[in-house]
Amino acid sequence: MPEATPITAMDLPAGDYAIVEVLGHRTLIGRVAEIERFGTKMLQIEPLFGDVMLAPVLVGGGSLYQFTPCSAETAYARRPTRTYQLPGSVAATIPPLALPNNNELPSFLVDTDSDEATGCSDDALPGTADDWRGTEVHPDGCTCPDCVGY
Repeated sequence: MPEATPITAMDLPAGDYAIVEVLGHRTLIGRVAEIERFGTKMLQIEPLFGDVMLAPVLVGGGSLYQFTPCSAETAYARRPTRTYQLPGSVAATIPPLALPNNNELPSFLVDTDSDEATGCSDDALPGTADDWRGTEVHPDGCTCPDCVGY
């Protein structure tokens, strides 16, 4: 399988671009061409994702629900940038170059309250009413359950 090709809005390859809905449930945006494979005519779509053009996806003509031709600039502007925006079979083929970083994680999975010095997220001060901990202390002085181990 060919590797993904990095692209920008200014250097999109020549060709026809479209927004393609397959069976009304899967939307692919990219460069399209009619090809013949397996003894039948098929639509070849090279999906745009983030800053790359992915390997071709072949779709049978009977599976097309809607085909909307557009300019390369429109296709680039409407391209998916998150993995959940791609059909599962296409997302499974995303090369490492195009994989998103952790900025795609939902906000509830991102730890923003941690103390960067100790890695501790406990806000209770030792000796206060909020201090429910025992007397064990981690070598760095922290007494939270993450550091002490209970």
